[in-house]
Amino acid sequence: MTTTGQSCVAVLAITGLMALTSDAAAGPIEVALVESANGNSLSVESMDYVRAGQIIRLGPHDTIVLRYLSSCLRETITGGTVTVGQDWSEVQSGDVQRLRGDCGAGKMVLTGTQSPIAGRAFRGLGN
Repeated sequence: MTTTGQSCVAVLAITGLMALTSDAAAGPIEVALVESANGNSLSVESMDYVRAGQIIRLGPHDTIVLRYLSSCLRETITGGTVTVGQDWSEVQSGDVQRLRGDCGAGKMVLTGTQSPIAGRAFRGLGN
């Protein structure tokens, strides 16, 4: 292998290692949105994102509503300890009500009676 070929292999190896390292350093993925949170002892607020593995402790009368992004599951949880999962929560010593939502947004298809809409933003003064 030539010196140039060895250099290319080394650059590719370093680039691949950097990509793997940056993915690991990116941290946990946010899996759910807090739709509402009621209580004094909560560590999260409405419109916060929560990540898999995160633990939320609720007082006996505290309530939180989570909307899972991938499963479209909506959970209303009152009291207890909530461990956020990938698609649903694990709840200990609390009450949870689950409602499956509709994830049909990805199935939209334009028909002949609809037309695509586009927009364009212009900044500054036109010449």
